[in-house]
Amino acid sequence: MTAARYRAMLDWLRARPALCRLIRFVAQGSVVCIYVLYTGLLGWLAWNRDVRFWRVLLVTCAVFVAGTALRAAINRPRPYETLGAPPLFPKDTVGKSMPSRHSFSAAVIAAAAWAVWPPLGAAGAVFALLIALTRVLSGVHYPSDVLVGLAFGGLAGLAGMYLF
Repeated sequence: MTAARYRAMLDWLRARPALCRLIRFVAQGSVVCIYVLYTGLLGWLAWNRDVRFWRVLLVTCAVFVAGTALRAAINRPRPYETLGAPPLFPKDTVGKSMPSRHSFSAAVIAAAAWAVWPPLGAAGAVFALLIALTRVLSGVHYPSDVLVGLAFGGLAGLAGMYLF
């Protein structure tokens, strides 16, 4: 994404306050939904004494730790640091943009849910895509950050769930 395209996108969105409110609502709501899905899945597995509880818990935690280490190692600057336009919503994090932690966290949760019950995983995938989209629209990640995050979280999550 070029600096001009980034500024044009954010300026276009800022000129539409109702759309900005919708983006913020979807961004926050999809994060809440993916974590409710995750805690509900873990709760259901624990309640039923399903041995997959530990697999879901350990795989998601391992991918979260690995992804956090990866983004610290890459330490890519965020769009608002390099392209000279503030994000849609206040954010002051420096670096650590690639891969998007929101995206890989949502993707690994969706993958774990898919391994337990595919319809729940499909719902999780929708939330993961909404999270990724709103991270780009709000100007805190490049498209490549969220795509790498989704791929990393989804593939590592599926591999972990089926190999662990």
